[in-house]
Amino acid sequence: MKKSVLTKSIFALVAMFICSLAISASSPRNYIYDTKEENGKVISKVVFLQDKGLLNKEVKYEFAYNEAGKVMKKKAFRWNSKSEDWDPFYQTTYTYNADSSEIHSVYAMWDKTKKDFSLNVQEMNLPVSNYNNIFQ
Repeated sequence: MKKSVLTKSIFALVAMFICSLAISASSPRNYIYDTKEENGKVISKVVFLQDKGLLNKEVKYEFAYNEAGKVMKKKAFRWNSKSEDWDPFYQTTYTYNADSSEIHSVYAMWDKTKKDFSLNVQEMNLPVSNYNNIFQ
């Protein structure tokens, strides 16, 4: 009898633990954004995670624009809580070709040893008509 009650108790605890994991995994994360603009253009955006009443820095984006007012560079940084500073994460550069109506993008991740954006370099061409979908 004692063994049966103990087995049922253990089973109930395991079931409650699994249910609590499922509930916490399905709860949405609450992000807050601090966006800085100059002349109507977003120059930086910091993403905070709101957790138990606290705001924790997560990611920062910086944008640079060309003469035509289009995004030419986007840099992303991750917050390093140990050094309490932003660590470079990745960079995407954009060039616009009016003849082919394409946006040429080059994505690269930060290389800590070389101290530049040279890891996992990827290139892609997109139609210029997608500009608003990409940057809005």
